[in-house]
Amino acid sequence: MSLLKFIGGAGAILLVWASFQWPSGSADVASRQTLSINEEGDRIVLGWSGPVQEPMSERIAAAFERYKADRRRLVLILNSPGGSIEHGRKVVAAIRARNQAIDTLVQKAGVCASMCVPIFLAGTRRMADPDAYFMFHQASLNASARGNMKDNMKENPKGDMKRQELTESQKALFTEVVKTLETQATDELFRDDIGIRGVNGVWLASMRKKVRGRDVWMSAQQLMDEGSGIVDNLVRTPAG
Repeated sequence: MSLLKFIGGAGAILLVWASFQWPSGSADVASRQTLSINEEGDRIVLGWSGPVQEPMSERIAAAFERYKADRRRLVLILNSPGGSIEHGRKVVAAIRARNQAIDTLVQKAGVCASMCVPIFLAGTRRMADPDAYFMFHQASLNASARGNMKDNMKENPKGDMKRQELTESQKALFTEVVKTLETQATDELFRDDIGIRGVNGVWLASMRKKVRGRDVWMSAQQLMDEGSGIVDNLVRTPAG
């Protein structure tokens, strides 16, 4: 079995927060997600808390549709541990599809980790409290994709139904495939999803090296001090 064969059919790649993974569309994920809507004079504030998974894009798009004729400024407050790359891109597409300014904000004690960062970057104005935290890390294959890959690698020429274990050579190949896929996905994420308007290319290349094998947490103040271009403006906000 070749490395290229499995790279071609490995399946979905996810960004996860630390070691946690949330199955897309599960009741557990939905119970962790909340979308609040508050009309505050000259602006409409949407507050998202929870992982970047279904049905986040659908719920946010529906809120945008509700206010499509309203010319007040929209603000999307984010507090998220991240989640699916694929679904996060759907959220970004929903933001960009609006012919209307949509600002993004991470409040004091709030977190914008993993795939939340590209969503934050989709804002017209990207604002954060100095004590808000952002996290960057490598992409990871989810458990389902890993399991499917292992099943595909198990050879059973006699056609019996007994559980087959991977040989040592297959285990080595599996490890190599996962590493290659995750490296490619991370490179693409940093290039296409994070490396956008205003983000400092030199800083981004440095961060790409820092995330190898670890999570990197930075406050909004630190991001501003380093000239990252991730945050446009620092604003003092109440916690929560």
